[in-house]
Amino acid sequence: MSTEDTISSDPQPGRRNSGLKTGITVVAVAALAGTAGFAIANSTGGDDAETTAAGGSGATAGEAASTVTAAEIPGENRGFDEVHTDEPLVTTDWLAGRLEEGELYDQGIVLVDVSEDLASSELTPYSEAHIPQAQYLEWSQEFTQPNTREFINQDEFTELAQSLGINDDTTVILYGDNNNWFAAYAAWVFNLYGVGDVRLLDGGLHKWEAYDGRELVEEVPSVPEGDFEALPQNHDIRAFQPEVLEIAEQNAEADGEAAAGVNLIDIRSAGEHDGEIGVDPDIFEGEGASIWGHIPGSVNVTWTEIVDDETGEFLPGEEIREIYEEAGVDFDDPSVAYCRIGERASHTWYALSQILGEDVAVYDGSWTEWGNSVGVPVANNTGERAGLWGQSGSSD
Repeated sequence: MSTEDTISSDPQPGRRNSGLKTGITVVAVAALAGTAGFAIANSTGGDDAETTAAGGSGATAGEAASTVTAAEIPGENRGFDEVHTDEPLVTTDWLAGRLEEGELYDQGIVLVDVSEDLASSELTPYSEAHIPQAQYLEWSQEFTQPNTREFINQDEFTELAQSLGINDDTTVILYGDNNNWFAAYAAWVFNLYGVGDVRLLDGGLHKWEAYDGRELVEEVPSVPEGDFEALPQNHDIRAFQPEVLEIAEQNAEADGEAAAGVNLIDIRSAGEHDGEIGVDPDIFEGEGASIWGHIPGSVNVTWTEIVDDETGEFLPGEEIREIYEEAGVDFDDPSVAYCRIGERASHTWYALSQILGEDVAVYDGSWTEWGNSVGVPVANNTGERAGLWGQSGSSD
């Protein structure tokens, strides 16, 4: 058991074991192994010795490279307005009050636990006890496709949402352990498919159980099937590698400065961002990267900076805004957040998009995709190339 932030010398609490569109030059490909797709020409140049083309043997940013994306993800551009909300958070006091009033479903509320259920956690796993009337969603199995990093499709999400009792006018309250990492991930996916009213229980399970000391129950609720119909994915709140590549190329050509008019926000630990450390593949199965570092031009704001250490609640909105602005984020421009597999980035997306009302997308491919791709530019603050293809080797 480990955490996405547990990377050798940079430990964090444990975890599981298991409108923003840039002008990208797309070269149509008639046949990519018989599948629809597109190719992106990577023309990164410049003399920055600390920016390299990932995956090559000594390749530098001055050498042309290319990367191919063969996946075609159905979706549409619906903008950011539909995902912005005036009430993104509910308090534990608020939820306790609704529970005292009776059945949540009768009040138009569906409560869902999206936790990791860690053996090392001080919190109670859902299977043993949970917040009254909460249902459970297993994020790694129920809203992702088997053997891929892609989500279930539109029809499958409709079926999942209806099984949870979600209607078009339902208020969905999500919570989880680990400061709502995967609850925020679920909130982003729910918004991706057009669920209209999605909120987080501020502080999550930690605030309810450990800090407040409130009641947990064993009873699993049964709710009527809902009638919600999913929309196609909103690609304005999801960034794909070709879009991020276009941003990174412009930043790399500007010697690592943010030159593309888009904020890239890396919310991993400072050690990961700098390229000093990677991940232990024996602990993080399938999450290792061939090369370490960050996307050129990204700013590093670790997710822990925006939550209260004791309660796990988000800091006040103006404090969150100040933290990001001091790090160099210009909220006059849209933002893309990334981490390693997407869930911490979703936590940041929730803070910036829902609490602050800014235009933000999640690059859910994140470093497991970027750090294993041939030809993409990588910046490393150590002055060395680390990872499998680097001088520092692959040990953590």
